[in-house]
Amino acid sequence: MSRYRELSEHLKALEDMRAIMAGMRTLAAVELQRVTRLQDAGVCVLLGSEKGLCGDFNERLLAAAASETRPLVLVGAKLAATALRMPAVAARCPGALAADDLGPVLTGLAQTLAGLNAPGGRLDVLCHEPQQHEVRRVAVLPPPTGATSSAAAPRLQLPAPQFEAALLEQYLFAVFNGLLIGSLLVENQQRIAHLQAALQRLDDRCEGLRQRQRHARQEQIIEEVEVALSVSEASPSGAGEP
Repeated sequence: MSRYRELSEHLKALEDMRAIMAGMRTLAAVELQRVTRLQDAGVCVLLGSEKGLCGDFNERLLAAAASETRPLVLVGAKLAATALRMPAVAARCPGALAADDLGPVLTGLAQTLAGLNAPGGRLDVLCHEPQQHEVRRVAVLPPPTGATSSAAAPRLQLPAPQFEAALLEQYLFAVFNGLLIGSLLVENQQRIAHLQAALQRLDDRCEGLRQRQRHARQEQIIEEVEVALSVSEASPSGAGEP
């Protein structure tokens, strides 16, 4: 084999290797940008309903999130079913049917957020507010500022990373527990109002049918009386005389 041929084959092998590495670098750059956007922008959690019959409860949440560009985490099967075509949905979690379900819901939501690296960036929650009866945005975790404190460091019985992780876990549990309770309260209030309105509409329809029924009965009685009178008038007068 000539020296020229050896160099050509070696060059071809290097060029092929370079093409493969360039492709790998491009894929890595894309993934890096995706992760960076996720960590910089954070995540927005929507606390919806697990079941229906609660009016526009879920639709109002989705309207508030219409301009959201961050990944969305939807809590509640009914909310997820309503938002099938939303492209920004990153995850769906089951919601609470009753107050007893809050523990499993919190566990599932925590696991989902951990998988999305939510603590690395901003974490907001869109939910219904019980007092004002409107959708509000709660900044659960603001973006990191990098600010340092000049105060003396506290005396900890645990290593600082372990303490911070435990403190963050307790903080998120308390915040999300309160938000989920408030959301479930509003959901049931709207469900009662929705069902009450539906019952009122049914009552109105039933009353309308009863009025039509009474009117039809009156017409039927009048027809029966008219038939009886016509039969009486048609009978020959004096039919009983000799």
